[in-house]
Amino acid sequence: MLYGDYGFPVAKTTRSQMSYHIVATDDEAAIRKVLSIMLSRAGYEVSTCANGAELLSLLSQQSVDLILLDIKMPKISGLDLLAQIKRDWPHIPVIMITAFGDLETGIKAMRLGASDYLTKPVGQQLLLKTVDEVIHASASPQLKETEERLTEALSALRDVRMGTLEAFTETIAQRDSDTMKHSSRVRDLAVAIGEAMHLEAETIDILAGGALLHDIGKIGIPEEILNKPTTLTEEEYEVVKTHPDSGVRIASHLKLLSPFLPIITSHHERLDGSGYPHGLTAEQIPLEVRIISLADAFEAMTASRPYREALPIELAIEELKANSGTQFDPHLVDLFISEELFRL
Repeated sequence: MLYGDYGFPVAKTTRSQMSYHIVATDDEAAIRKVLSIMLSRAGYEVSTCANGAELLSLLSQQSVDLILLDIKMPKISGLDLLAQIKRDWPHIPVIMITAFGDLETGIKAMRLGASDYLTKPVGQQLLLKTVDEVIHASASPQLKETEERLTEALSALRDVRMGTLEAFTETIAQRDSDTMKHSSRVRDLAVAIGEAMHLEAETIDILAGGALLHDIGKIGIPEEILNKPTTLTEEEYEVVKTHPDSGVRIASHLKLLSPFLPIITSHHERLDGSGYPHGLTAEQIPLEVRIISLADAFEAMTASRPYREALPIELAIEELKANSGTQFDPHLVDLFISEELFRL
């Protein structure tokens, strides 16, 4: 039930046959008639109350969704009624009606808890628009409360997930500081690419977390292979190639890490299908994975390793160009170079 201008309960008839009742409390018959016509044409039921006392009596007996309340009313002023309504029925939104140009009173009403206010004379379009907006904004206090709790829960989950990521990366650091530095650098590059593409914040978070975790499976690679100062044998390289699947097995134990699994398992896949572990092709590789793959390769080329010195940035860029369309997404390569993200 809504309550309308001049203190009338409002209620709108919908296709679900829910009836909204509007009760006017103005002592001018002409105003009551105009408001009744405007609201009834919009599908509302309209009746009248003589004063604020009748409105309060009605509120104590019926369920109300919205109140449209004239500030200047007989016996009990609109502002006094507003204060009482906010005290006794705080869940009911109130739209105040003020005299034209009486902005100060309107502001005072808003400070006392009114959801909105209108100035006389009230046009039909503005009246119905304001009523509709307040109805929808206040339709379900429980829904609003649920959304607030959900927001808090998501924030807490984000904190827990970040703490878990930090614990994992610290574990990597204890095992191999070079892998930790590499993952952190890949994160910075991947996030920069995502921001340059104007991706959503949630996707940026996945890029950041996936970058930190993409090599988590290297925990299981023997140190003599991981830090070997010479070229790996074919057999040793096959051992290294197991780290994506190992990483998935590790991260799969925590559901909150599930958004990062595609990055962990597929960051060595190539557009032409020659990557590992599953030989995926371009259409099968998610965008986040393609971003990490580019950032991963560029960082690996421009960082020193036990078996080679870092490549100059210029040569690394040429490698990206040479493998654009086969190993790397050509659009990402173009963006990476045009935006000069390699300077980060």
